[in-house]
Amino acid sequence: MCSHYEMPSLKEIKTYLKTDLELPLVVSKNIEDKFESVTQIYPKSPSLVMLYSDDELKLVEKKWGYPSPFKKNRVIYNARVERFYEEKPSMWDDSFARQRCIILANEFWESSKQTYLASNNKTYHEHSSFTAKDEPMALIAGIYKGDDFSMVTTASNDTVLPVHERMPLVLKPSELRRWLFQNFTSLLDRSEYNLDRHQLPHR
Repeated sequence: MCSHYEMPSLKEIKTYLKTDLELPLVVSKNIEDKFESVTQIYPKSPSLVMLYSDDELKLVEKKWGYPSPFKKNRVIYNARVERFYEEKPSMWDDSFARQRCIILANEFWESSKQTYLASNNKTYHEHSSFTAKDEPMALIAGIYKGDDFSMVTTASNDTVLPVHERMPLVLKPSELRRWLFQNFTSLLDRSEYNLDRHQLPHR
């Protein structure tokens, strides 16, 4: 599961979405003075997401993680896309059906089950970061409810699998409309999405 990600600055996001991709993006005035620099996003952090509502494609601020129905003061910040197809109802169903969004990231991090022994004789998990190989930033599928959003995950492709069996459902620009408005079943397989892996140095 993605543990955190780096969000581009608002200026970089607007340039990519409005200028490069030519999307009719509306940016609310209350965030124009926020997120001026690159920001590390962790669960419960505020972040920008792109969504469609009231007949507008908008960039809005929401918090990463749905309140957990099981543990007080905890959030659930990753949602398995396959859960939508299961017969048993889930907390994600309405969001998958009607409230989808796009998360923007320079890179995202995954923790591996593999460990190493550091110079201080302590054991740590291997960590890797991932970036989109063909785009200036990664477009990640998300869902939202109220003021909260969750990152959508799918089975890992060959780049991520050595680190973790799950990965964010990353999207190509040509797939944005399908995720936001249409049947998204064809997006579950991310084997053809090109990512670069960067293993973090040991302590």
